[in-house]
Amino acid sequence: MNETTTYNTGVASLQLTHTSDGVAQLALNRPHRRNALDRELLDTLPTVLRQLDEDPDVRAIVVTGSSGAFCAGGDLDIIGQIIDETPETARQRMAREFASASLLLRTLKPTVAAVDGAAVGAGMALALACDVRLGSPRAVFAAPFIKMGLVPDFGVSWLLTRAVGAARATEIAVSGRKVGADEAVRIGLLDVVVPDPLTEAVTKAKHLAAASPEAAGATKRLMQASERQSYEELLELEIEEQIRAVRSGKFARLWADWSEKVRGH
Repeated sequence: MNETTTYNTGVASLQLTHTSDGVAQLALNRPHRRNALDRELLDTLPTVLRQLDEDPDVRAIVVTGSSGAFCAGGDLDIIGQIIDETPETARQRMAREFASASLLLRTLKPTVAAVDGAAVGAGMALALACDVRLGSPRAVFAAPFIKMGLVPDFGVSWLLTRAVGAARATEIAVSGRKVGADEAVRIGLLDVVVPDPLTEAVTKAKHLAAASPEAAGATKRLMQASERQSYEELLELEIEEQIRAVRSGKFARLWADWSEKVRGH
């Protein structure tokens, strides 16, 4: 039977549980604001994500929101504070706070987003930064920055283009329109729509966590490298990673088991 441990993240609006089978579940918990990111969440989330990335007992990460919303983006109460910041102060703060999506994107551990309700602005970025995205029929994506005379941030411009292509990403960002669950699946914002995305996400994460951490990490390194390297460069990297994998104890054990089964037949 799997044991579940609840950790104190330091803020009530960010809940972290960890099961004995290697799945960490990170839940945004500001239901009265549809889990919008306030200053406390923006400051805490990168720290917690770094801790999960460095924890060898965590082999997969699920990101979700509470009470029928994923994340409604940045809290409006803090967006207005930008006006009073100097450019340098704003630059430093944004670099620190916007690291959350980058940390999710770059971790070598499999990540799964369970999207129920709104994934808007920064919330869209957090979902798109995950490897797998499962949504409920109520899932809604939007990048409405332009409606306030702003531009996409939190990595949305890169992540959205990566998910749906440049032309469609531009249309979504320039219009600021909402994308419902069915369209989200059709264009690549979601992998699938399910009645209970969190339950499905945890099940998926358990399956991913059962894989060799070394092989999963190496696979993600290859996928990430494909964004910036030529085919020939990536082929060389595949060769190096495969040689390392073949020499691992995990492969030796699996190969021995497989060979024994084949001989048994």
